[in-house]
Amino acid sequence: MIRRCGEKAYNFAYRLSGNEQDAWDLVQEALVRAWQHHDSYDKSRPFETWLCKILHNIYLDGVRRYAHGHTVSLDAPAPREDTSWDELLPGDDPEPGSGMLRREEDELVQKTLNSLPPHYRAAVVLCDMEGLSYEQIGEIMSCPVGTVRSRIHQGRALARRALTQQPKTGVRSS
Repeated sequence: MIRRCGEKAYNFAYRLSGNEQDAWDLVQEALVRAWQHHDSYDKSRPFETWLCKILHNIYLDGVRRYAHGHTVSLDAPAPREDTSWDELLPGDDPEPGSGMLRREEDELVQKTLNSLPPHYRAAVVLCDMEGLSYEQIGEIMSCPVGTVRSRIHQGRALARRALTQQPKTGVRSS
């Protein structure tokens, strides 16, 4: 079951967290919790939905726990004396090479997703990127289908608004 659902769980985690390492951590924690609580899994329901619900809850717990207490002033000295903030923080220069356009598009999508509140981001990712039904999303997010529809609609509207406010880059639409 893990092999079958692992890629979908990773994709969901990546789109929620916005980076590879946090996505792997979310998936790993979700799998550990699924294993620890396997006796509470209802075998008549899809394992994938149950695993994504666990992953979503872990993500929301992390957002609630760390969002307000972990800010750093860039006016403060860098954490290491022998370096500057410019050296520690990655630049946003596009990478050269064959996949540049794809990477720029992916970065734009991820930046847009990151601008959404967590409950809208999760609903949009589960629907538009993972292809789950409203019922499955409602189960993962512990809310009624009407709320899922509302969150998807509002999330898409916020994403469109965020996209129109993004500075123009080399990305072209076909």
